[in-house]
Amino acid sequence: MEVQQEFGDQVQFIGVPSLSGDLNAMAGFVRDAGATAFEHVPDIEGQIWSRFGVRSQQTYVFINDDGTYRVSGYGTLRDDVQGLIGS
Repeated sequence: MEVQQEFGDQVQFIGVPSLSGDLNAMAGFVRDAGATAFEHVPDIEGQIWSRFGVRSQQTYVFINDDGTYRVSGYGTLRDDVQGLIGS
């Protein structure tokens, strides 16, 4: 992912594949999406997605050091990351 390459030294990226219930399918999705450069935490039962109100792929959750968070997505990742780090 270009955004991770550009901002990975300032922001920690973690993928949370879910909805499949199948670890092999999740690993395939990560590989096919070209998102293997950062850590992934499989969410087999959807608990993480539910906690943050995620309903679909390409949703981004930005979590601050103080635990506050904001949900965004669908093509806004680069702009959102730039806004968070003040670049």
